[in-house]
Amino acid sequence: MRDQFRPLLAALLAMALPGLGHLTLRRWGRALLWHLTIVGGGVALFALYDVPVESSVSVTEAAETAAALPTDVTLPIAVLYGLSAVDAYLVGRADVAERQRADATAEAIRRRAASDDGETTGDLGGASASTGAVAESAPGPSEVECPYCGKETDADLDFCHWCTEPLPWADAE
Repeated sequence: MRDQFRPLLAALLAMALPGLGHLTLRRWGRALLWHLTIVGGGVALFALYDVPVESSVSVTEAAETAAALPTDVTLPIAVLYGLSAVDAYLVGRADVAERQRADATAEAIRRRAASDDGETTGDLGGASASTGAVAESAPGPSEVECPYCGKETDADLDFCHWCTEPLPWADAE
């Protein structure tokens, strides 16, 4: 449940400070890229339009200065902020979906291993009590689908031999 709110939190933090939403998702490179893009773009636009930047201004003067900024400066910066927030939200949703797929795959492997143990050790006649299927006579490594690339890989390995990503159940052992 907590993971469902991470994309929304990341989007809100990305609107507060450029790159902060991506930092909460532990996407360091993306956070740095968004931060440099927005800050660098803002500095370039301020320099291009010769907007004076004063360091010691009151709150009312700052509000007046912000209202006096040209639309050619504020609009691109606002669009970049919005794109950063949308990107943080989408990256967060992709992370949540990936975790859910990995958890589902790990659970399927645990269930398969539990049912395989019941078929080989608990049956005298070679038939499974739960499924009615005949147990395989030649025990071999069970194959599972990799949650990253989708190809069949050996469940006994700690990584996918196709994409070399670590499998989620490798950490559990």
